Amino acid sequence: MKLLLDENVPVDIISNLKRAGHDVEHVNKKCKGLSDNEVLEYAKKNKRTIISFDSDFCNLRKREHYGIIKVDGKIKNPVTLIIELLKQFKDKDIKNIYFQINEKSVFKEEKKYGKKHKWIFKQFHRTYINLECLTKNKSINIV
Repeated sequence: MKLLLDENVPVDIISNLKRAGHDVEHVNKKCKGLSDNEVLEYAKKNKRTIISFDSDFCNLRKREHYGIIKVDGKIKNPVTLIIELLKQFKDKDIKNIYFQINEKSVFKEEKKYGKKHKWIFKQFHRTYINLECLTKNKSINIV
């Protein structure tokens, strides 16, 4: 999967994501100094999923994008959860899907449109995701 890491994502995560087979760019290398709107446009143009540790892109999730993953910065080993999430959606189109990884839950929000006017955005449909990961040789479920 093609990923774009926001400026608040530590660069040491890049090597782990690349080892997992992902094409990774960091905002500081490609889009340094750009606004969140411009970063979103860059990611959309290059079909990259944005990974961020802050909620700035949450406000932009109504716009067209190729996936946004918001990770809670309090999680001790976020890269394990990110990789596990990406494994579940590896061959699936995550265009316009917003994911949020918290300490106790992982969910995705998909856009829902009106029945009569299919192009008019109505609401988000939230689905919780079960991730099974190995952390310190322990299997944990995040529901």
